[in-house]
Amino acid sequence: MSLNTNNKIVQIADSVHKYISIPDKFYLKLIDTTEFQRLRRLGQLGGVPISYPSATHSRFAHSLGAFHIANRMITSLKNKHPDVVSEEDVDYVRIASLIHDIGHGPFSHMFEDIFTKFCKNEKNVKKFKPFQKHENITEQIVLSDESEVGKILNDKGFNKRKIAHLIIGKEIEGKPFLNQIIASQLDGDSIDYLMRDSLETGVSYGLYNIDRLIAMLNISKDGNIIVKEKGLQSVEQIVVARYMQFARVYFHKTVRCWEFMVKTFIYELIRSKEKGTDIALLPFLENFIDNPYWKTMLPLTDDTIYTQIQLSALKEEKNKVLEDLAKRLLRRKLFKSIPITEETANKLLKNREVIDKIIENIESLYNVDSSSGVYRQIITTTRGNTREFRIRVMSKDGTEKQLMEYIYPERVKGVKFLFLNNKN
Repeated sequence: MSLNTNNKIVQIADSVHKYISIPDKFYLKLIDTTEFQRLRRLGQLGGVPISYPSATHSRFAHSLGAFHIANRMITSLKNKHPDVVSEEDVDYVRIASLIHDIGHGPFSHMFEDIFTKFCKNEKNVKKFKPFQKHENITEQIVLSDESEVGKILNDKGFNKRKIAHLIIGKEIEGKPFLNQIIASQLDGDSIDYLMRDSLETGVSYGLYNIDRLIAMLNISKDGNIIVKEKGLQSVEQIVVARYMQFARVYFHKTVRCWEFMVKTFIYELIRSKEKGTDIALLPFLENFIDNPYWKTMLPLTDDTIYTQIQLSALKEEKNKVLEDLAKRLLRRKLFKSIPITEETANKLLKNREVIDKIIENIESLYNVDSSSGVYRQIITTTRGNTREFRIRVMSKDGTEKQLMEYIYPERVKGVKFLFLNNKN
């Protein structure tokens, strides 16, 4: 299946890319679905706005941006390698990049963390496992014949399984460059979010020459994306931007503390409902907890959680942890963030079970936040995800090396904090 792209191009104004071109009405149909429009109500950066107030951009804007970059990448590669890249390849990359985030829950990756914690208990795995990765929920939506996205893909005759494979990181045999545009060290997703997050937070780390970068991309003989050696400077800017964004923005101590409190709040809501405790709970959340799957998740957005926080602050009587967290979050009365040494952090983590029992008895909360071990993964892959595909560099003499053999900060320092519920 290949689209006829001779239709009138629609252009969407964008703060990062100036204008995003939509090459066919088919993509506008996907954008207008319930599943995609919901992304307007999901913030791109979770708790970052608590420290960077202007960073209120949505997953909707980012998804359009990721589509724009991926489209530029695949179009450029098709022009350079018309015998390798087909029109169908272009369509599949466009579709996958556009809808790759429709499976996100409230506050994006924070929602995944909650269910990763739940699934440490084996009895919860069957019920909540898919929600540990938003790509799994996106896959469910794409493959479903009940979703609006699924129906549109059916009507046009696209191979939904192939689209799902691109999104979840399953390699498309014979054409790994397709996967690399969707999820790699140098994909459309990360290129857009680094630029967009940099602009919206007001920092300058994500400013780089995207035109130069795309011009330096080629396809190797075995079907992988390869960067010309003279384009290394452009690539290095992205690696440095990624490191600086995580170190200074995403892992800001106040951001991490706020996210810990919100995740604890949602975790306690679900845990209390699962235990049968009578708590003040919104119907949307109750439906999701009772029967968690993509359909019951769709009504859950950042707004839903904020409304629940307001409800718990006003109406919660039986769960003091929920009430206290809700009131603190509304007033931005966060836990104390105490810098600690790596040795102290390791001791706290080693004795966590004992400390948890002590803390629970005095009706308090704490968390040890350790980010030093994450930075090296961040600069090695886009999100430390083993499903992502690595990029190679072609030197002037024709030899190839992994990207990180050229670029790899030897000393990556992290920070550790103890978040403690102060009673003041």
